[in-house]
Amino acid sequence: MLDRRSVHALYRQVADALHERVRSGDLPPGSVLPSEAALAEQYEVSRDVVRDAMTALRSEGVIVTERGRRSRVRRTGPLEELPVPAAARITARMPTAEERHDLHIVPGVPLIVIRTDEFETCHPADRVMLVSPPERGGA
Repeated sequence: MLDRRSVHALYRQVADALHERVRSGDLPPGSVLPSEAALAEQYEVSRDVVRDAMTALRSEGVIVTERGRRSRVRRTGPLEELPVPAAARITARMPTAEERHDLHIVPGVPLIVIRTDEFETCHPADRVMLVSPPERGGA
């Protein structure tokens, strides 16, 4: 299962294996992950390696952990279509702690920043789909 001679750290291999289980649907959104002890036994690694893998998955926005509860696969809702003005400049960046709090953003999720000469707006990247304006037909 894990390659102990790989250039990739064991925690990264565990994180990748769990991420693949999420992608495949084996661990669907909202599902509870096995305990650290169970994962350590399953992957034949220490609990420290499992903790590091969980930290990586949290920072990537794959899982969420609440104090006193086991980690869960993060739920994602439908994406809101966000029309983007033709002259907009679009960038992405990680949110500040205040932005994460105010916008209820889980760790690991970047912000999409849309700027025009008139305004700047920020949107959690896991909640929006940018839509370009329709092309105008020429005559």
